[in-house]
Formats: sequence, C-alpha cells, structure tokens
Amino acid sequence: MERSFAHLRVDAPVQSSSGTSEPDLAVDLWDEAVTGVAPDSALRPDSLGVSPQYDASTDGRFITSVLRFSRSWMDREAAHIVGVVRDTRRLTLYEIGRPLHVPLSLWFTDRRVPFVHAGLVADRQAGVFLIGEGGAGKTTSALACLRSGWGYLSDDLAALEIRGDEAAWGHSVYASSFVDRGTIGRVGGVPGKPLDGAYPYEDKQLLLLPAGTGGPLRMQARIRAVALLRISASPTTRFHPLRRGEALLEMLQVGLQTGVLHPGRAGLQCLGDLAERVPAYRVDLGTDAAGIPAALRAVLIESQRTSHREGRR
Repeated sequence: MERSFAHLRVDAPVQSSSGTSEPDLAVDLWDEAVTGVAPDSALRPDSLGVSPQYDASTDGRFITSVLRFSRSWMDREAAHIVGVVRDTRRLTLYEIGRPLHVPLSLWFTDRRVPFVHAGLVADRQAGVFLIGEGGAGKTTSALACLRSGWGYLSDDLAALEIRGDEAAWGHSVYASSFVDRGTIGRVGGVPGKPLDGAYPYEDKQLLLLPAGTGGPLRMQARIRAVALLRISASPTTRFHPLRRGEALLEMLQVGLQTGVLHPGRAGLQCLGDLAERVPAYRVDLGTDAAGIPAALRAVLIESQRTSHREGRR
C-alpha cells in the first residue's frame, strides 16, 4: 500500500502546519497475516464489493471504511488514521492503488483542500488541470505528458487548494494510474510494469509510477490553466478558450465525481474559485497521443497571455 505514496516521502525533518515537529496527520497500519493481530470487527471479504463501505459516528468525528481486504478508522479531531489489511497478498488493485481513499478524502476536505476528479501535469512550474468524464482522455494525456518529460501529479484524482494569495494549487495524492491496454498502446508505453488484477471484476491494470522515470513525479504545482477534455476523431489536438460560466458548469458536473465521498461545500467553493482565477480551455484530443504535450504547452502559453491581459499574477 505504501508504494502509492512513495513519491511523497520526505527524509529531511519538516515542520507541520502548526510550526511544530508533530505531524498534521498520523497513520498507523498493520498486516493481520504478518502480525496475527485481528481487528475487533472481523473483515468479511465475501460480502464486500469493490467500492468502500463507510459509516460515521453521530457527531461525524469517527469514520470507519471497509473494503474487501482492508479496514480503516479515523479520528477527524485528532487527525489519526488506523488501518489493517487482512493479507497484503490478497489486496485488490483499488486497495493497492488508492489506499485510505475515504479517510484521506475527509482529512483533505476538512482542511479545505478537497479531492477533485481531475488529472494534473506540470511543464516546469506551470500546472495544467485536466478535467473530463471517464474516457475523455485524462489518463492518456497525463501519461503522454509524463513520457515527454512533464511533471506528473495525477491522471484522475488530485487535491485542489486555493491559497490566500488567490493562487490555485494542485496536490498529488497517489502515484498510481488505472489503465487499459488500449491507453498504453496509444501512449506508446509507460514506465514500470502494469499489475494485473486477481479478481474477475478488475478490468483495468494498475500502474504504480516509479519516481525519477521520465518526467519527475511532483508533489504539488501551481495551476495555470484548466483543460476540459474530450475525444475527437481528428489526428491533431486542438483547443479554444471557454467562458468562465461555461467552464464552471462542466467543472462542477465532472470534478465533484470523486468516486467516494462528495467533497461538499469545500469542493464547490474551490472549483468556483478555480474557474474565476484560472483560464479554461476546451481541448479536443486528437488520435495522435504524441501531439498532446505540445498542444497543452500551447494552452499554457495562451493562458499566460490571457492572465497578463486581465491583470492576473
């Protein structure tokens, strides 16, 4: 499970947001098969599906999330997650690729940095937020950019923050991607070896992106442009600017579909602020994936011009 977070490791001592050495979030995990220690509530894998089942105390402080071979508990007030896996050798691809999805989603949202259904890539220091329905080309675009040396943060799920200086920032959470063989073929190969699922319902492969392969895996990037993606039959990727209202409507329709908990008011506010502060573009993805990075670089150039005209920093 730690492999999905490996790119976030920081070996040097760091201060928390409170200015102390105490962590902002504590996470304790154990493997029942290795330790012999079972949780008080037995895991029943045969009765559970792919998506997490979760419950909360009446005051919302304590959260439990149950998956097929793992369970986690969270104390939101103490910022503490405790989790157990039944056996790491039996985990589903979802449990490997998006561990602790429910509690982390809540922890980020409590800090007004909600999860958004979006990809995020960065050319040097400038990030492009990739928004689109499932199948719109987020994964293809993100992996094509990675192959071209861009920084990679996400292909489907990113944390969105609007800072006090009105800048929009995106944060990487998982260095993983769920891909089908068609996507890998279109991109022309991917770093690492995709993992096959062990269960019949796992129709996609899991790619755990190794740090330092192709473009670096980034922790965060300032968002300079929003790309609303859709597939086209043309071989060439093209784009045009969108009005703020048009962009916001689609961002709200798509960006809040995070797969588990709705990001709520924090998600609505952050996406509204993003639409107000960052230029948005309709990007019609061509069939030639190799041309996507150049098109998104052109989007960034146009976005910079737009921001200068409108007096944005």
